Amino acid sequence: MIKLDDVDVLKLVPEFMRNDAAVQGLAAAVNSLIKAPGARIKTARVWDQIDRLTGAQLDELAYELDIDWYDKDLPLENKRALVKSADLVHSRRGTKWAVEQVLIDTFGSGTVKEWYDYNGQPFHFRVSTDYPLETQDIIEQFRKAVAVAKPCRAVLDSIEFAHSGATGAFTAAASIGVDIKAAGVAINI
Repeated sequence: MIKLDDVDVLKLVPEFMRNDAAVQGLAAAVNSLIKAPGARIKTARVWDQIDRLTGAQLDELAYELDIDWYDKDLPLENKRALVKSADLVHSRRGTKWAVEQVLIDTFGSGTVKEWYDYNGQPFHFRVSTDYPLETQDIIEQFRKAVAVAKPCRAVLDSIEFAHSGATGAFTAAASIGVDIKAAGVAINI
């Protein structure tokens, strides 16, 4: 078994070429180039081990795979989902599917409504989700996830989300014991 951090390329060259000064120089250069990355590789089996990787390992893998929609602060399962779908999202970036997949992996839900589905302007779209967008930070994170996956020419018109909860209703100063279910939709946030 060859270890990449301890390989000697000259030993891999056919024997009749090993005494050539140019081949020796090239082998020494390749040895120095592969030594650092070779030392970082712990295993070649990454893809079938994603469900066993730690958060720090997933963060490193996301960096190596150039997943620019990845967020280190996400829960472990969301990180795994983002890493698993990264190749497909990269290959389909700029499509409705890519936007929806990034939102599903990051927030658990997300659908895109194209401009022609709601009589909007050409190349505009809306996004809807069941995820509670409770703070401005979450809204900005949501916008960033959409921005990295959407087509460059596309314009996000609005983010729609429904948030429901139960509360008591009061008249004057007395409770009348009625529960109200409220649903809200945020447009143009």
